Amino acid sequence: MSSMNVLPTSGAKARVFCADDNPLVSDALRLFVLRSGEFDWAGCVPDADQLCANVRAMGCPEIVLLDIDMPGMDPFTAISQVAACCPETRVLMYSGMVRRDLIDRAIEAGAWGYVSKGDGEQALFEAMRTALDGQIAMSPEVRAVAGL
Repeated sequence: MSSMNVLPTSGAKARVFCADDNPLVSDALRLFVLRSGEFDWAGCVPDADQLCANVRAMGCPEIVLLDIDMPGMDPFTAISQVAACCPETRVLMYSGMVRRDLIDRAIEAGAWGYVSKGDGEQALFEAMRTALDGQIAMSPEVRAVAGL
């Protein structure tokens, strides 16, 4: 993982793409992102199988939010694929399943962080900013579970 900052240049907003099979979650994320004024929405896919191809087709958005419990390929494999096809894209695991083993596996696979869906939109935005600044990001519930 490169530690360099990947914020877009010339005032452009960081683009956010998600992979989540729950349309209520993806719709809420889209609204959060658009309402923020800080980020742009790049789109969403309902499974990890389509993730790498779509991320590459979108021109490698700066942030990918990836749910852990979805149909399709193993999400940890999907993290590795995105890291290979779009090395500057920051993948954040965005999940309601917050367990130490999952956190560790996500980071080992190349995720730039892990965010609990229960921690709210401000924690999500803070994690995205942290990842864009080149640091591993974890929301409050994740830090507590990880013992940090």
